[in-house]
Amino acid sequence: MLGRWSAHRHEPIVAMPPADGIATYEKIAANAVMAGCLPSYFPIVLTAVEALAQPDFRAYDLLTTVHSMGPLMVVSGPIADRVGMNGGANALGQGNRANATIGRALALCASNIGGARPGGLDPGTIGHPGKYTYCYTENTELSPWPALSVERGYSENDSTVTLYAADAPLCVAEMGTPSPEHVLRTIAECARIPGTYNTFTRGELWLVMSPEHARIVDSGGWGRREIGEYLYEHVRIRAGDLRDRGLYGFADSLTRPEWLDDTKPDELVPIIRGPEEVVVTVAGGGYGGYTAIVFGDIGGSITRRVEAA
Repeated sequence: MLGRWSAHRHEPIVAMPPADGIATYEKIAANAVMAGCLPSYFPIVLTAVEALAQPDFRAYDLLTTVHSMGPLMVVSGPIADRVGMNGGANALGQGNRANATIGRALALCASNIGGARPGGLDPGTIGHPGKYTYCYTENTELSPWPALSVERGYSENDSTVTLYAADAPLCVAEMGTPSPEHVLRTIAECARIPGTYNTFTRGELWLVMSPEHARIVDSGGWGRREIGEYLYEHVRIRAGDLRDRGLYGFADSLTRPEWLDDTKPDELVPIIRGPEEVVVTVAGGGYGGYTAIVFGDIGGSITRRVEAA
């Protein structure tokens, strides 16, 4: 597993949250082996560990919250194809070794090196299966839009890892009238949930859109920007309906958002700060009108280049 890094096996790489355990090449490799990774996956795992430890990702909050969250990983670029990752049918499900074990290796590093163990520093009340592994790649062959990495300024030849502090996916079915507005209206209605953390923190909102939904939206001349604008305008909840519900019942004067004005109960409150907070990836099989809504909480996502790809 260590391969070219064998001579540097004891070299410290990052302090792994939440307990700031020192992640060395050897320790990361040991967890990758336990997860079932092949050696070709190791550069991806290294990059994911380094990304998780970046202060702007706020992994300490992600890994120690009682909320049911885990790091969702998207691998983009040539390395995803090279190691055989699945961005097609069942992309977020079982059946692919690379998807399963790369995500599992990151989770094991967070637990065994970073100390995020259930019942200890990880006090998650319920949790969700993505805390075992939550990893996929995009279906670039059937996507009408560039990969997420390209959207974020990297070249098509760059390989990247993107992490997002994520809830479990909510799968939305829409197989009716084939128009962008019809698809996005259903998604917007399903996203208007007072009990999500997005409604309180207004962080990023992710969509894992099937190729069929993406094709319908694209056929109307809509891209990621138009999707973000539509959802920003339509995923809103009446302020009076939020009072004493979800996290608003928990919030006190110190944590209650300044933008929630209790004197304006009819004001429609967006669950994201702006259209740019909607992140769209395309994954899944070629047939089926589905989109997974993935709510988040802690900060935004982070993208890092796989340097040793």
